[in-house]
Amino acid sequence: MAKQLKPVQLFLALGLATSIMACGNASNEGGKSTEELQPSPTETTTEEDGEGDEGGEGHGGHEDGEGDEGGEGGEGGEGGEGASSGNPDVDYMTSLGLMKGHLIAAQELMEQGKYEEAQPHIGHPVDELYGGIEPQLQERKVGEFKSTLTQLNDLVKSAPKDPQVKQLHQEAQQKIDQAIAIIPETERQSPELGLSVINQMLRTAAEEYQAAIANDKIVEALEYQDSRGFVVYAQTLYENIAPQAEQKSPEDAKKIKAKLDELEKAWPSIEPPEKPVKTPSEVYGLVGEIELASSSLTR
Repeated sequence: MAKQLKPVQLFLALGLATSIMACGNASNEGGKSTEELQPSPTETTTEEDGEGDEGGEGHGGHEDGEGDEGGEGGEGGEGGEGASSGNPDVDYMTSLGLMKGHLIAAQELMEQGKYEEAQPHIGHPVDELYGGIEPQLQERKVGEFKSTLTQLNDLVKSAPKDPQVKQLHQEAQQKIDQAIAIIPETERQSPELGLSVINQMLRTAAEEYQAAIANDKIVEALEYQDSRGFVVYAQTLYENIAPQAEQKSPEDAKKIKAKLDELEKAWPSIEPPEKPVKTPSEVYGLVGEIELASSSLTR
């Protein structure tokens, strides 16, 4: 069983990591490589291979980049998916973006009549993410929407074919959009904020993708579908900031779009293919290249 950091230890570790990254950025301008920027799986010490943390999905990686099967509980540990960026607006937008990604995955599955598969994706926003940003929602004077998410989750469990499921799903999406709109439009459409959020979401997508794969097979459909939803929404975010990115650095903007399109090929459909289209290492590599290309646009 993995040894799980206590919240205060995790907080201190994240703070230290942020400081180290800041120092590294200051000293390595112009000399970063894709390998340096490539995200790596969260390291855990386990007694058995393939067993993740009790509170979150295991992201311990094999040497070839393929992940072990995840453990019980929610993604990213007790605190939800992803890690703090050190920027409250980025963290806020990322959490809401992950909610959107989950609901995108759920919608695709419900459109195919796969309500049982869709339900966990509907549950994740309220079970794993809402609590983490609830204080920020209150601070930013955003109306609560936990009740909408809960009602949707309960209904899809008890009466998935009820027409109100579709209505509540749309309402949940709209309320998340309203929460996002609290950030001024000029900031939301800026490459600095937008790409920072995209990079956070893509790192989480890469972790989820890795957690879905073992022995060159997709063994966890849920994690595969999560990661697909995150990448689909990251594409939407980039479309919103693409004109500004192209004005600032046409060459880097072109690279980012090309790498995003290539990355998206890892998820040909909401249902996992028999064999992964890309290895976790290839996915991490593309995420690293996107982050490298975006570095000139986020300064």
